[in-house]
This record gives sequence, structure tokens and C-alpha cells, in this order.
Amino acid sequence: MVRGIENVPTSKPVIFAVNHQNTFMDGILVALKLKKPVFFLTRSDVFKGSLFLKISKRLNLIPIFRKQDGFDDIAQKNKGTFSFCIEELEKGSNVLIFPEGVSEPVHHLFELKKGVARLALEAESKNNFQLDLHVVPVAINYENHFVGGSKVFINYTSPIPISSYQQLCKESESKARNKLLLEIKNRLKSNMIHIEGDYTVFRASHWKKIIQKADSDHEIIKALEALNYEKKIPLKTEGFNWKKEKYRYNQSSSYINKLLAFVICLPGFVAFLPTVFLTRGIVWFVKDESFYLSVVAVSWLFFGLIQFLFCLLYAWNYFDANIVLLLVVCLPFFAFLSLRNFQRVVARD
Repeated sequence: MVRGIENVPTSKPVIFAVNHQNTFMDGILVALKLKKPVFFLTRSDVFKGSLFLKISKRLNLIPIFRKQDGFDDIAQKNKGTFSFCIEELEKGSNVLIFPEGVSEPVHHLFELKKGVARLALEAESKNNFQLDLHVVPVAINYENHFVGGSKVFINYTSPIPISSYQQLCKESESKARNKLLLEIKNRLKSNMIHIEGDYTVFRASHWKKIIQKADSDHEIIKALEALNYEKKIPLKTEGFNWKKEKYRYNQSSSYINKLLAFVICLPGFVAFLPTVFLTRGIVWFVKDESFYLSVVAVSWLFFGLIQFLFCLLYAWNYFDANIVLLLVVCLPFFAFLSLRNFQRVVARD
């Protein structure tokens, strides 16, 4: 579900400040509904290898250097990145940045890095605050970070005009950066499912009851606000095993519903069995859980498309046009039903 897309300025440069819980899936979800191309600031360690570097440039991926990636003097290294972004903003382009600086598949907003505020204020300062640049905080809420077909909510909040920081920036650049960063944080946090304290204990005690009653992320946020639990304790995720628990908090299903979902899923899984096995083989090597859903999605899109085209080519050579047309309609439909209903088969009561 997408909300607030009408908040995005279409004729002005925009920086999208997005919370980060599912690696490159987050950027794709935000950019899908936008009318202009977007440049994505991406952690620099993914730019290894000349082939991937060429692909990255084609996809508008721009490296951002971080200390945790083993780089020193990141301010100097990021100077070129910021200069490129400012040039694109001056052309009226859009730039997307993940100000948390990390991707963690948990319902929590981590502390924001100052890069987003620095970039916005530098771009406006360079243009004497005549650039008309806006920052749009975007909050993404996943019902389940690891299961395809579960609900995702994208909230485009009201844009922040950077020109409103002109006077404060003249007085103190650091105060302007801190105030802008706090405004972005408050916009994100008020529109996010944000859990603090012991994450494992909270999910075991409250999560299933909440999602069974809530139809939207707004209702989940209200339920969290009404809960009487220790909200000021720092987040603790020790003991949370995502591979074992990714289906644990699905909506409960009766055995009849599970059987029905299995029957619905079966044709698609049989038809795309090679893609299923290839995807399972690939995700076996996924160590960082924040990449899991993104890798699954890309694998299904890539290998599923290849298998689909191979089936059509085979049918074209051995069957008449009616069979080919039937496959064109049925194969994507079966795949969609399988991906959409699989979690009901494995839902835990």
C-alpha cells in the first residue's frame, strides 16, 4: 500500500530519506511510483568487480563510503559522491539515501547519520538557497521482512523545504544539520512500526496478537503506542532466529485453509520447480538476513523469466498457437498464486 505519493514534488529536486530494513528492495519499492529517475546512494562494498561496477552505473547506483566497510577518511572519499549528487540535484534529479547507514530487518529506526542533512544543506548553500530542494522522508513498514506476498506499506511524508533552514545555516551549520536530522527522524519515527527493548521477547509476547487485529501499519503503530511495555530500553535482538521464526507470526490458518492453499500453490510450484530449487540453493548461502527477501525476489524474477521463456519456446516448436497462448496466461498466474499463498501453507498456530 502506498500513501502520500502526492506529497512528492514533481518539478523540483528531491532527496528521499528512507528507513532501511530490506537492502535494495527498499529502494525499488520507493522508486516504483515515481515519475522521474532516481539516483541511489549505495554502500561502497557492493561495487567490487568491473562487471558489477558497470551494472551499478546503469542502475544509477552511487557509492557511499562507510567506516564499517573498512574505509578510512570517509569524509574525503565521499566528497566526490556528494559533488556528483549535488550536480544531479541542480539538474532537477532525485536522490535516495538511507540515513540509518545500515540495513537491519527488524521493526526499529536506528540513529540517523548526518550525511543526508549535510548533502541537502550543501546543495542549497552552493546555490544560495535558490535550488528549491526538498527532503521527503519515506517510511517503509513490512508486515514480515522475510516472506513474499506479505503486506508492505510505503509512506511518503510531507516534504521538508531546505530553504527554510537558510537563516539557521548562516548562524550555525552544525545546528542546522542537527535540526534537519531531527525533523527527518521525527517524520520517519511517527510513521514507522518502531519496537524497542528485547525484540525477541516482544515478538513472542505481543506481535501475533497485534497483526491479527490490525489491517494496516497505522493500526499496528496505534497498538504499539497503547501497549504497556518498557519502550525506553535500547533495542536488543539477541536470540532472534529469523530462519526459524520467519513464518511464526503469520496469521493463523485452519487445516482446511492450509490444504486449500497447498492445492492453489501446487501447480505453480510444479511448473516452476527448477526456479524453486535454484532459489533455495542461492539463499542457502545468504549470511546477512537483510538480503534474504531481496535475493529471493531477484532470483524468481531472473530464473523464473528464463524458465518462462524456455517453456514458451518449447511449446512454440511442438504445439499449436492456442497452447502457447494458454501458457502465456497460465504460467505467470500459477507463479503469482504460489508466491502469494505459500505462507498460508506454513503458517504456525
